Amino acid sequence: MIILVILGFVANPLYDINFTPLPIRSTSVFSNPAGLGIETGAEAFLTYHPESKTITSGASAGNFGFGMIRMDTDTVETVEIYEIGLGYRLPGAFSVGYAYQFGDTSSHVLGIQCRPTQKWALGYTVTLGDKKYMYGGVAVKPYEDYLVLNFEVEYEGIDSIFTYYYGARVQPYKGIGISFLADEEFDWNVGVDVSLGYVKIAGLYSSKDEKFSGGLVISAQKYQTFFHQRRLLNSIPR
Repeated sequence: MIILVILGFVANPLYDINFTPLPIRSTSVFSNPAGLGIETGAEAFLTYHPESKTITSGASAGNFGFGMIRMDTDTVETVEIYEIGLGYRLPGAFSVGYAYQFGDTSSHVLGIQCRPTQKWALGYTVTLGDKKYMYGGVAVKPYEDYLVLNFEVEYEGIDSIFTYYYGARVQPYKGIGISFLADEEFDWNVGVDVSLGYVKIAGLYSSKDEKFSGGLVISAQKYQTFFHQRRLLNSIPR
């Protein structure tokens, strides 16, 4: 999420990272540390955005997470930011988290997630340090994981900048997702992600940059996938 503040709205190809109510495990790094407590486990991700030459990586182990962002553009000097974080799930629907960012910036991040039902989720983060900004969002799942609707607001406290962005992810088949994201100026992004079980790959096209970005997740926990259904169908006698 720090990329949004430095370079403007740069959507991540891994859909959940873009919205504070959604990330879990490794995707909580640089998004919302509270997600490290909602669902724990061993996991790692990597994304690359060619326009800003940005590599973002993160990993989780239990309730802990850590990661790095490296940016090398023609207009911005090489920037390296590191993050370590911790998330803890409280009794009930809430999870809280804390992360410390260091390197070319120094910031403290506090996060919270609330999932009162399977259909609703709320997320909020506040960052204090070299930058002072807040993110808050809501996610609605009217049809389980087959449709996710998101709305997120961002406030940058030093220059008093307020903006918002929104998105939707449709899963026409288990393990295959199609996503759409846009900001208030309707700079839109369209993405596709595919789960292979313990591996998830994703790609995103940006209308503003006219380029594709990509992402990869490797997890010890299995994501929903269509592979087991295919094997089951092939095993049925004809």
